[in-house]
Amino acid sequence: MMETKLLKLIVCGILIPAVLSRNVNIEWDPKGYLLYCPCSGRFSNQVNTFLSTLLFTKQIGRTLVIPPFIQYSHMQATAGQSEYIPFDSYFDIEALHEYYPDVITMGDFLDHLAPTYWPPSERAAYCARKLADINDGKCPRTGNPHGTFWEELNIEFAKSEIWEEQMHYNVDYEPWKNLWIETYPADEHPVLALMNAPSFQPIQPNAEELHRYLKWLPDIVDEGEEFIKENIERPYIGIHLRNGADWTRTCELADGNHPRLMSSHQCMGHYSQEGVTKEVCIQSEEQVIKELEDIITKHEAKTIFIATDHVSMEDEIQDAYPDVRVVTMSPERPQVDLYILEESDHFLGNCVSAFSAYVSRSRVNAKRSVSHLGYNPAPVRDEL
Repeated sequence: MMETKLLKLIVCGILIPAVLSRNVNIEWDPKGYLLYCPCSGRFSNQVNTFLSTLLFTKQIGRTLVIPPFIQYSHMQATAGQSEYIPFDSYFDIEALHEYYPDVITMGDFLDHLAPTYWPPSERAAYCARKLADINDGKCPRTGNPHGTFWEELNIEFAKSEIWEEQMHYNVDYEPWKNLWIETYPADEHPVLALMNAPSFQPIQPNAEELHRYLKWLPDIVDEGEEFIKENIERPYIGIHLRNGADWTRTCELADGNHPRLMSSHQCMGHYSQEGVTKEVCIQSEEQVIKELEDIITKHEAKTIFIATDHVSMEDEIQDAYPDVRVVTMSPERPQVDLYILEESDHFLGNCVSAFSAYVSRSRVNAKRSVSHLGYNPAPVRDEL
């Protein structure tokens, strides 16, 4: 059996071997397969690209090979040592089958199918002409994550397949969908290994709808519920604060003149022409404390749970509201943070952040209340 290099899973700060594949009988699908690199930021952005790629793959009628999540070293999204966490270490694969049954993990594909049906001499990397032209006429790229992702999976490409500019990822449009199917028929191109995910920024509304098929594994749920039971009294407010150094630089673009910035559609809508302001993107202690006042009163909150990438403002918020308990998770585990925010009695998120957008999508699906720092008009957007 071929050994893949999906390395380790981090649980409570301890590195343990991850389950890479199951001892099952997996048959080759003649409809063909689609692989992609989830090379688009941290966990929540990688979820966005997964949802978009799941939609794309179903529309062109292939089986999706689900890649591992790339977990970057702390506070670095483009450099340093990375870990590769199998999708089914966080999410229930079976839950996806309600939408589309033709999915397989990367570990299962590489261990059970690739040795027979995708030999090294036939492994082609697929990309657009624009990418190949800036990459010495070929598709495979170097560096982290675009090169190291494939290297860690022990995948080396023997050739490049380059498509011209008339190929588009928006396969809702029937002629473009047919172009993909006709250009790359499964009998001639059984494995499409895309160097970039077939996704959009921001994520399309019909891809967002697929979030309902993401179900946490029981260990994520159990850890979140245990934290809630031991540390939180309901009703509680979940708040996400995004304020790291990289985010501060991003928010320099929030000058009120740009109608769309990253995940701002979660509060402003996909087609808004309203400019994103600095207060919507990044918040001071004073702004956060002021905006919490009405929410605490409205929901009669007894606890505030804070998830953050940098500064929690825990002490300052506690001083401002001594009758409310303020808590954070330590050490940080983003997936459990997400679960606890999903389960809160009200969520106060960052309108521009993909991490907040993950929670917003989940709560909109569950018809739970959502609001966003610095943005007042709409408590919940239907088009989420």
